Amino acid sequence: MIFDPAEYPHEKDVRRALELTVSQVNSGNGAEKADAKFMAICNLYRQEHLPSLEHSTRYTNAYLLDDYIEAHFGHAPIRDVKPLEIDRWLKSLKLAATTKASIRSIMSVCFDLAALHEYIPPMQRNPMSLIKLKGVSKRQKKVPEITVDKFKAIFARLPEPLNVMVLLAGAYGLRISELSALKWEDIDEKRKTLSIVRKYTRGQLGKTKTAASEAPLPMSDAVLKVLEEWKPKTDGSEWLFPSPRTGGPRSASMLLQKGLRPVAAKFGLADVGFHSLRHACRSWLSSGGADLGTQKDLLRHADISTTANIYGHALSDDMRKAHEQLVRKLLS
Repeated sequence: MIFDPAEYPHEKDVRRALELTVSQVNSGNGAEKADAKFMAICNLYRQEHLPSLEHSTRYTNAYLLDDYIEAHFGHAPIRDVKPLEIDRWLKSLKLAATTKASIRSIMSVCFDLAALHEYIPPMQRNPMSLIKLKGVSKRQKKVPEITVDKFKAIFARLPEPLNVMVLLAGAYGLRISELSALKWEDIDEKRKTLSIVRKYTRGQLGKTKTAASEAPLPMSDAVLKVLEEWKPKTDGSEWLFPSPRTGGPRSASMLLQKGLRPVAAKFGLADVGFHSLRHACRSWLSSGGADLGTQKDLLRHADISTTANIYGHALSDDMRKAHEQLVRKLLS
């Protein structure tokens, strides 16, 4: 698979980075590989790993590889790039801990590729295993606390269809990428279920975050009624929330910056985003008495440590009961 420069027009000197193709890399002799620069491995990453990633991750990783990793280490001999130097460099970067963790992950794959193609001894320990980062798992920003009363106040102030989207985000904890990608075919009125089968990010449709994310969800009569009233206003579109400009899914950033956030700010919740509603949904389910396993299944977490290890995504009576109880609160 070939990395397409046209897909990433912002990247610097992409032609230079791709001058060394995978076939050239593999045909090099031992002496050439011993003297090779780290940019050869960056090129391997672009050729062999980058195309396998999801669109949004591919976009981000290409940027980090070009503007940080290759910019700093590209002209250094591969065998001279040592863990201590990498560690000091990462600590010097004024980036969020999660971004540094992404850089570490990319470099770890680079070293795996270097070992696979025998630029470094194949049995050598991956240098990135020695790099430890602080604050990666710690939440950097406090999640705003949204009470049911404040949710109802925000919901009442929002125009259509943003109010309907916010209701689904609060009732199900849906990610905005999942909300934007909903189609009417995902709703089964007879079985009263909602299926999450795709996401929409950076202008691209793709698979959901994890396999667990595709679990069916119960739909209360109250939510079905709201959607039945909204459907005629979509002019026969296949999408639940079609863009009036393109007819396709709506822009998440526009929904947030010009829709939800200004209204939420009037109620003292200036930093509210759609993911805040996901956290709020979990809190409301807990306060309503839903057990941890039910919360996990409704929020479609891969394991209970994300919500403490219960598996399975069958649509249980507890899930429907918890969902209907929550919707009654939000729409009372």
